[in-house]
Amino acid sequence: MKIFRDYIKFCLLVGLWLGISSHVGSPGVIYEGMLGPYRVMANVNPPDVIPGIALVTVILPDNPDGISLEAKPVYWSAGLSGTPISDPLIPVEGEIGKYELELWFMGAGASSVQLILSQGDRVFETTIPVMALPTAQKDMPVNLGLILSALGLFLVILMVTIIASAMSDSLRSPGVPREKSGNARKTKGVVIGTICMLLILWGGKSWWDNEADSYLKNIYKPIAGNAWVESSDQGNFLELTIDKEQLQWGSTVRKMSYIVPDHGKLMHLFLIRKDDLDVFAHLHPQRIDSLHFRSVLPDLPAGDYHVFADFTRFTGFSETIVSDLTIPENTPFRLISERNASLDRDDSFLISSKTSSQTTPNLLDADFLLCGKPGMRIDLAGGYGAMWQSETEDYKAGKLYSLDFELFDPEGNPANLEPYLGMMGHAVAMKYDGSVYIHLHPTGNYSMGSQEMLLERFASGKTGFGQLPTGMTFMDSVDQVISWMDQLPIAERDSLLMGNGMHNMPEDPEHEGHQMVSFPYAFPEGGDFRVWIQVKIDGQILNGAFDVAVSD
Repeated sequence: MKIFRDYIKFCLLVGLWLGISSHVGSPGVIYEGMLGPYRVMANVNPPDVIPGIALVTVILPDNPDGISLEAKPVYWSAGLSGTPISDPLIPVEGEIGKYELELWFMGAGASSVQLILSQGDRVFETTIPVMALPTAQKDMPVNLGLILSALGLFLVILMVTIIASAMSDSLRSPGVPREKSGNARKTKGVVIGTICMLLILWGGKSWWDNEADSYLKNIYKPIAGNAWVESSDQGNFLELTIDKEQLQWGSTVRKMSYIVPDHGKLMHLFLIRKDDLDVFAHLHPQRIDSLHFRSVLPDLPAGDYHVFADFTRFTGFSETIVSDLTIPENTPFRLISERNASLDRDDSFLISSKTSSQTTPNLLDADFLLCGKPGMRIDLAGGYGAMWQSETEDYKAGKLYSLDFELFDPEGNPANLEPYLGMMGHAVAMKYDGSVYIHLHPTGNYSMGSQEMLLERFASGKTGFGQLPTGMTFMDSVDQVISWMDQLPIAERDSLLMGNGMHNMPEDPEHEGHQMVSFPYAFPEGGDFRVWIQVKIDGQILNGAFDVAVSD
């Protein structure tokens, strides 16, 4: 029982605070919060090769005077004792309140960027968790390759010439003519020098190939799952399994038995119908064993679906399992009330129009809602409404935005948002071709649990990966915590999950109460995106969809 109580405390203090930073094709880490008395928005674009350079962008909307900003990388495994000195952020010319810095990341894994703001004798700090991972292998530019090849050939010829001269001309006394024996020694020197250089080049190539192979093996690879529909007398279920061969990267810390709850759930699974993105579902599967998860499947239309399953490890490292799902045409669906199994109380789904310009349903007898776009108000279920408050329709890739949404009740009055899974709102952004997926929260897309855990770990002075609990003991304790939380009343559970976190918009006299929800985000590339928002009003989970075109 002591182990169980310890891990309840561990999960409540760490795991339940986690904000999901899982993504596909959107590697930047977005942070919005307070740095001392000032609101700050930060965007950390980690390098795709390690060692590599991360670009850190910080925006201080208040643009306070007399401040200096610094940043440094701090690694979970190295702790503060292995931290380099901080570097200053430089103000961006022509953009008031914006600062940037190129920051070196020398190691892979769970790490962070520590921001330090100094104003007079006051110093404020905050820690932004960053998953620094090698995800690519750089190709050498052709022009640089040609230049280096020419220089290498010149050095080889020069070295062969030196060896040949050392074996011939260097042995002659000054003024003595070259003899035939000297010419023979020179020829022998050319042969020996050439063989030596070829051996050196072969050894260098072998070393380089081994290093390249080792790097390729350490490149981060997302976990691929296998998803299918299983029908039974109890209803239709979505089954998700993981091949253990997928878990080789990361050794011990990547074992699925070391995952912890995020917002009271072990996994957040999103189903999105391919191509049109007109069907969206947010589900929370139960763990059958460490490699097998199961969820009741809502009555969704047939088709091919993207599957994105987000989860977080005890180190604060967040990942996304990627899979495909086909719901067959002949799937025997029944009303939820007729099933023996029912959806999780926090599950929800939405069937919307294919585009924001579509005005008539293409699906009969469905909970169909029209999709919106920036600046447009749309209807939600139950007569509620949502508007994407936007000052522009020209969204640009790489630029940090605050995606602001205003909610209305059926009478058109400001709605009062309630906590949903510990947040005042959730959002998912996805590119239509499926290359970009990201789960957003009002505080950004970083893991708050990772932030808290990093701070506690740095304060403890611990380093390395020793003294870990056994996987089965850890998994059993976490499952008991989740079971206990599932039995709590929703209001009590959400109050516990909210803690004292800052999830709301700043005070705004133009908007009453909790009518607004905002998600900081920078679209990583141009193209057509769909953004789904999820809020809770009067105990009801409401979903809305918006389309936005992002330019390069």
